[in-house]
Amino acid sequence: MKRSLSLSGIPVSPGIAVGRAAVWIGRPDSTPRRDLDSVEVPVELERLRLAVESGIREIGEMAAQVEVRLGKEYAAIFQAHALFLRDPSFLGPIEKKIRTEKVNAEWAVEVVAENLASRLRDLPDKDLALRASDLDDVASILKRSLGEGGAAIERLTTLTGDPCVLVADELTPSDAVRIPRDKVVAFVTERGGKTSHAAILARSFGLPAVVAVPKLLASIGDGDRLIVDGREGVVWREPSEDVLSLFRERQGREATREISLKERSLSGLARTRDGEDVAIRANIELAREVTDVFEYGADGVGLFRSEFLYLSSEGVEFPDEATQAAIYRQVVSTLAPRPVVIRTYDLGGKKGARHLSGAEENPVLGLRGVRLCFSHPEMFRTQLRALLSVASAGDLRILVPMVAGVEEVRRVRSFVEEAREELVERGIEVPDSVPIGAMIEVPSAAITADLIAPEVDFLSLGTNDLIQYTLAADRANEAVSDIFRPHHPAILRLVAKVQEAAVAAGKPLAVCGEMAADPALFLLLLGLGIREFSMGPRSVPLLKDVARCASAVDAARMARAALSLSTPDDVAALLSREAEAILSGDPETRAAVNS
Repeated sequence: MKRSLSLSGIPVSPGIAVGRAAVWIGRPDSTPRRDLDSVEVPVELERLRLAVESGIREIGEMAAQVEVRLGKEYAAIFQAHALFLRDPSFLGPIEKKIRTEKVNAEWAVEVVAENLASRLRDLPDKDLALRASDLDDVASILKRSLGEGGAAIERLTTLTGDPCVLVADELTPSDAVRIPRDKVVAFVTERGGKTSHAAILARSFGLPAVVAVPKLLASIGDGDRLIVDGREGVVWREPSEDVLSLFRERQGREATREISLKERSLSGLARTRDGEDVAIRANIELAREVTDVFEYGADGVGLFRSEFLYLSSEGVEFPDEATQAAIYRQVVSTLAPRPVVIRTYDLGGKKGARHLSGAEENPVLGLRGVRLCFSHPEMFRTQLRALLSVASAGDLRILVPMVAGVEEVRRVRSFVEEAREELVERGIEVPDSVPIGAMIEVPSAAITADLIAPEVDFLSLGTNDLIQYTLAADRANEAVSDIFRPHHPAILRLVAKVQEAAVAAGKPLAVCGEMAADPALFLLLLGLGIREFSMGPRSVPLLKDVARCASAVDAARMARAALSLSTPDDVAALLSREAEAILSGDPETRAAVNS
């Protein structure tokens, strides 16, 4: 029997699962090269053409199935795959290799696809690098159409054993969709990242998942008993009975607690012990996630990341006005009268759209967010028209990312007025006033929040980027992860300054970054006077309970004390002590926080 072993990776989908490992390699190690005679080359090119047509049909069928199960946004992932099979820049080199080197189509597909995928993986932009798995996916589909690799897919769809944990080198989107939900309770991969399509699909399925586990396939074999902790990013191989009992006990406690928290979360706005109402909304990326807003009792949507409409398509074209409007209308009308804050495209930096921003030496400090929208005015106008055209369907609010100063807010308003006039000319009803907000995530915006607040209808603090830009620490860079800390006194002071500006201007301020989902930091923000928050849907029930256990007066005292401290460690220690004291009256909430 193998000894017990603990492995660590990146957690991408929360939850705990226990099962036997089912090791699956989606792609064969290599495709044999077969040399052709000259007379065989035209036959091989025709064989490739027929395989491409078959692959496009397969992808179309897959997209249709996914649309029924998950919605149009997820189906777009696969519809975009078909674009690869129509793209001369992908097919051309394959045909050339067959023609000039006189080799079989399978080998040509593998060599060309692997070369392109390797170049993608070497890109500094992590989001683009993760798209290499999509190209691998397309190559696998094409090779199956050529008659290779079908056995691997058949094994995936006919996994035996219940329950099992799928262990793989990497899962492409089509692999993830094929996972038999009645058999697989979690998955673990050696490669991948938080923003990969497979990770996104795992979260949508509710499967615990951990990715980027070093030496995973060398450490785990078929049938090994595994524990997967999708919240902490830990995978246990052959755990001892004591460890297994601890995780099963925790699994049961978490399930019971989650049910209890969700039930209490459905009762409306949270109210502190001293009578302060607190709105806790959800961050979502896809229209399908509206169901999560209801399931977890969120008070509306505080951040709809509209750029995912583009990022999930993997194409170069943005959704047209009608497509966007249909998606926005679905979200806004379904949630009415709850508010829905839709952020305009926040692309650039490390979020793709390289063809729009061009090659930049430092893209995070380059053409991103509203700057990118200004540089592509028709793209921006199309989105604004789509948004304004559905404003009458509910409580729509438009949020503008990466605002650096007042001049950008005024420019956005001129775009909004132009879009409104175009819609009115078409006879489309648009409310007299649609709230426009600024996302405060750049230090210049935080420092001049008193100037920006009178120009907008609401403010939203994007704490993730605010921390990154203020502390000059890339939040995705492990080498500076110890510097990227929301407890830094500079961050606390900037947040307090923005809140003071919002109060002075009589404008609401919401926090929608990761700070909002941390119970101790949530209490700090509550103590600074903030009453609107937005976070991942699954975090909503716990934070509603935290708000109900807290006293706004106690939280304010804690915030004043934190603002007087000099180091992040001192702040973190204070918040930990104070949060424990504030939540001491509710053992269940305290236990949920500690877990």
